[in-house]
Amino acid sequence: MIRRSQYRCSFGETCDPKDVEHGIEACRAWAAHQVETGLLCNVSFYRYENMGFLYLEEIAEQAEPERPRTNVEELMAPLRAFLKPWPEERGDRYFVPMINVYYHHTAREDVDSWEYERTTAKKTRVGRVAFVYPEKLPCYVRYHQMIVEEGLLKGDKYAFISLHENLLFSYYEEPRNNVNIKGSEEESEVIRQWMAVDPESHFDRVKAKGENFLVIPCLFTVDRVDLPKEQKTTEA
Repeated sequence: MIRRSQYRCSFGETCDPKDVEHGIEACRAWAAHQVETGLLCNVSFYRYENMGFLYLEEIAEQAEPERPRTNVEELMAPLRAFLKPWPEERGDRYFVPMINVYYHHTAREDVDSWEYERTTAKKTRVGRVAFVYPEKLPCYVRYHQMIVEEGLLKGDKYAFISLHENLLFSYYEEPRNNVNIKGSEEESEVIRQWMAVDPESHFDRVKAKGENFLVIPCLFTVDRVDLPKEQKTTEA
């Protein structure tokens, strides 16, 4: 099965762009190695202004599906010199875990089944950010948790949205393969409730350049489907 997670980092202001590019390429190469060895399924890294966003799919152990197998600080270590540290209770770190608030599919099947739609069409792996007004954040999170729990809203199978402070990072793939958690055609009652509280009013569109969710540049992306067939490792 697949364990998904998202992380945020902050770039320093005085970094030499060429040095940063070298660091990004070193991270891409190490991520590709981790995919080749069967530890990871997808590593995608995005940037908006001085903020970096990492989307990760780990191939989880059946015995401990919720236990991370990947040390993100080590995975992205070539960038450390160009990042600002985030102070935490146990000391500084550079990649802060984001809190997942939204998805359309639970990735509990085997890896080949999870990757199937990626093999039937050429996919674009999209990263987006959104800024929620702080006073609207509890409402946004509450309704999206309710939508997930209800499990009826359809959206891209690979969509995954996480939160840090009042910032949302969204990952999804185009063309979309729309599914819902319950696999049902029932109408969503929670969506009706969410629409009644004016979803548009939750987003700071000035910060997102006129959008609710703003598409941001991808610095690198590596997926198991990118490998030659003989290099793919199948795990459950």
